[in-house]
Amino acid sequence: MLILLCGNYKSGKTVSAATFPKPLLYEDWDCGFSSIENTRGKDNKLLIQDRADIIVIPFYRQQVYDLMFQTDMGSKSAPLHTTEAPVLIKQHNDIIKSLFRDGTYEGKQYKTLVIDSLTTMFRVWKEMILRMNNISTLRIPDYGTLETILLGQFIPGLKSLLATGKLEHIILIDHIDMDKDEVSGMLMEFPVGPSRNMGKIIGLQFDEIWVQKKEGFDYVWRTKPTGLFQAGSRLDLPELIKPATYQTLEVILKQRG
Repeated sequence: MLILLCGNYKSGKTVSAATFPKPLLYEDWDCGFSSIENTRGKDNKLLIQDRADIIVIPFYRQQVYDLMFQTDMGSKSAPLHTTEAPVLIKQHNDIIKSLFRDGTYEGKQYKTLVIDSLTTMFRVWKEMILRMNNISTLRIPDYGTLETILLGQFIPGLKSLLATGKLEHIILIDHIDMDKDEVSGMLMEFPVGPSRNMGKIIGLQFDEIWVQKKEGFDYVWRTKPTGLFQAGSRLDLPELIKPATYQTLEVILKQRG
């Protein structure tokens, strides 16, 4: 199952994703995985008690860079902080290639892959373009490159990986963007994409797109259009899944045969 899980900050997305079947490989692009080691339920017990079955791969910069404010469109140099983008992208590519080959990464078999978050990953994609082309600012054609990567390589590659049967679930965590429709004037919410236009269409590429919310003391998944956000479930799941855990989802799927 390919799931796009969207929500605002502090809505429990990381914790909920960590409830999916183990062993679980977690690409941590946001330095946010530590939240699962501290989040407790009403009974004061850790919500994720099988932490040992989750392998976390960090995807964040290892260096500190001077703040640079160059905006010269004619510059022929990429910002210094983009130097690490090729390393991060290669690390991700190596993981996907290894899982596609035999379902393992560094000798370990996995059932679930989580990428957290697309918001940060897309920023690194932009930095990669700046670095590879040695430019200071993205150009209009570069957004066409980003769209080709998103719709022609990244998402189809994840679908192909699932089709091998070597993984059961791939969960992509994302945040929510907002824009106003130029024709109707209505506000709309959608997943963050490499650009706003791509964010508006990215949801069509997934089996499931859910919104995660915190309602009261509970984390919940909304699988139908909610507020300004057009969520969607090809499995025709209940509108509300509570609590937002794989175990709850599993019970629902078993009841439906």
